[in-house]
Amino acid sequence: MADTAAIPTPPPSGRRRRVPFAGGLRPWQRVAMDGLVALLFLVPFGSSRSPGPLPENVGLSLLAVALSVAFFARRRYPLTVFLLLTAGTVTLALSPAPYNSYQPFAMMFALYSVADTRPARVTALASGGVLAVALAVLVQLHTPPSTALLSACAVAFAPALAGYAVRQQRLHHEAMAAEEAGKIEAEVTSRLAEERLRIARELHDVVAHALSLITVQAGVAVFREHQAPQMRATLAAIEETGRTAMVDMRQLLGVLRSASPLASETPSDLAPVPDLLDIGTLISQTAQAGLRISLREEGEPRPLPTAVGLAVYRIVQESLTNILRHAQTTSGSVLLRFEPHEVTVTIANPPPPDGLPSRPPGPPGHGLRGMAERAALFGGTLEAGRSDDGGYVVHAGFPA
Repeated sequence: MADTAAIPTPPPSGRRRRVPFAGGLRPWQRVAMDGLVALLFLVPFGSSRSPGPLPENVGLSLLAVALSVAFFARRRYPLTVFLLLTAGTVTLALSPAPYNSYQPFAMMFALYSVADTRPARVTALASGGVLAVALAVLVQLHTPPSTALLSACAVAFAPALAGYAVRQQRLHHEAMAAEEAGKIEAEVTSRLAEERLRIARELHDVVAHALSLITVQAGVAVFREHQAPQMRATLAAIEETGRTAMVDMRQLLGVLRSASPLASETPSDLAPVPDLLDIGTLISQTAQAGLRISLREEGEPRPLPTAVGLAVYRIVQESLTNILRHAQTTSGSVLLRFEPHEVTVTIANPPPPDGLPSRPPGPPGHGLRGMAERAALFGGTLEAGRSDDGGYVVHAGFPA
């Protein structure tokens, strides 16, 4: 079966992200809170500057009510509401009692909204404007200089700094979330690319080997038309090779089509993954195509990880396929060497007999590159090239 695996979903972060208080309120809760604050703005703080009956001014009264109503729109139109509330607050502050007791809290809330939703440059301009206006009003009201300066700074800078801090915290959380999402997407993309690469290697190894055997056996059958027993044996070998390739392809496609591969496979599809023990069967199949391969083992055999065993098997399979396709020879050798900390496999074929030139190289394929990728995947190495006698040698080593 293909060495494919389901791509696991990255685990969610175990740390819960803090939600700002204002960000956790529902719309009706926001409206209720703004309404309560707006009502508080209408309560006169302090006493009238002059005793006796309070003067009545319908225009200023409507202005105070209008400022409280406009306060509701500060979240949607923060800059516009801020300008309106600033102008209205200054007007009421310079008006006679009791209108001059209207405090600048609505304007401060609006300045906070501006700092929370607008860039730092806009916040700085708004805060500077409030500072200048507050100083001018306090000087007009004959407030002591030190008190005027402290009050103006508190009105201009406190809400601006608070809103700016909340905005920066929100932007930081958004940047962290975007970075985390980017990492997850990059990880998923990388795993998908690795999965496609494994599938491509499996498809190449299975299909190329089977088609090479079928092609050689069919070519031999053409010359055995008067030898019925030998032709039947050759055709039976072709049929067996085709069936084996179809089983491998069905297993691989089953993995691609099913989110849970084992749930849709029948018992006949659940063939064990090829490993070192199946190299003998592989050599027997190539023998039916007329290629005599000797298998030799050196050292003390030991079990290998399943993935490493499959990689060795595929390298031997691809090497034998290349001998069938490119080398004009009918023999070769496979040497498995078990060393203390490494397992190596060497596949070699002799030069063509009687000085027969090798077949011209065909179009570049993916066999050698796939073998090198398999070896590198497990920290191994692969070398391939002409031998001193004119043959070809493929040598792969795996730490195990």
